[in-house]
Formats: sequence, structure tokens, C-alpha cells
Amino acid sequence: MTVVTKRCTVCARFRAYEIDDRYCVVCGHEALESECACGRRYDYLRTEDDDTTLHCPRCGKVLRGRQKEYDA
Repeated sequence: MTVVTKRCTVCARFRAYEIDDRYCVVCGHEALESECACGRRYDYLRTEDDDTTLHCPRCGKVLRGRQKEYDA
């Protein structure tokens, strides 16, 4: 069994999944991605850190947390 870290694009949660898994275990949507739009894989993330703001180390995209436009 090969396990990879995937992100749900609906609820923005990261979890460990098998390669063929397609559905989010949290919200049930078929919206899992295993890498950022820039191509950086999510395997560097610890899946248990759900409360922190995360950014892609390659392109800087906000992966979870508040977007800059909403910071007051």
C-alpha cells in the first residue's frame, strides 16, 4: 500500500490517502489533489496540523488559512 498526502480542494484538509483514493474522508467530495498547481507534492506536510496557516514553499500559494485579501 502506497500512501500519499492529498488535499481536498473543498474543505482544504490534508490527509494521508492511498494513491487511488478519490473522495475526501472529511466532507466526501471528489476533489482531492496530491500536489499544488505549481507541481510541488504535498508529501512534506504533516497531516495532523489542521489549525495552522499553510503556504506552498515553491509558489507561496495559501493552502489553508486566511487569504491575504481578508486580513484586516
